[in-house]
Amino acid sequence: MLGARIRQFRNRKGLTLAELAEQAGVSKSMISQIENEKATPSVETVRSIALALDVPVYVLFLDDDHSINGLVRRQDRIKLIVPDSSAEREMLTPDYQRKMVLVIARLGAALSSSPSPVTHLGEECILVLKGTITLDVGDSSTVLNAGDAYYFNAQMPHRCRNTGDSEAEYLSIATKDWEQGI
Repeated sequence: MLGARIRQFRNRKGLTLAELAEQAGVSKSMISQIENEKATPSVETVRSIALALDVPVYVLFLDDDHSINGLVRRQDRIKLIVPDSSAEREMLTPDYQRKMVLVIARLGAALSSSPSPVTHLGEECILVLKGTITLDVGDSSTVLNAGDAYYFNAQMPHRCRNTGDSEAEYLSIATKDWEQGI
């Protein structure tokens, strides 16, 4: 499935295997093997490919079989698998093809949303629903408690860390600027 999704986005962007390989910093044969499900890429390779395709990493792991209406029942939420992330994420929007994405995330005590800060185009807002998290944005860190929100430019490196003693839960709302032209 990962290989097919990469091919789908590569074709949407009008990139050849060689062009994607160059932009992602991997070999053309590696891209071909991944697209044909003959190789399993490392997390860093997947991140490089997603960056070259201008899509968030999790989009490469989603199916396209989701409702086009606006209703998302709790039991029908899309679970997002993000490599090297400790956060359990579920989409609250029907799919990723909207102008914004709303995600609910849960982090166990002393865990973080990613091993290192990430970036993407657009803007993002974090709203803490339960517990305490520390939001790292750029060179600053801000402690957020239940009910606190923080709005920022998502091109700044960012991540959430649970600095409390119990599970934390937060909403992440992000604009979809990364898909301009797709």
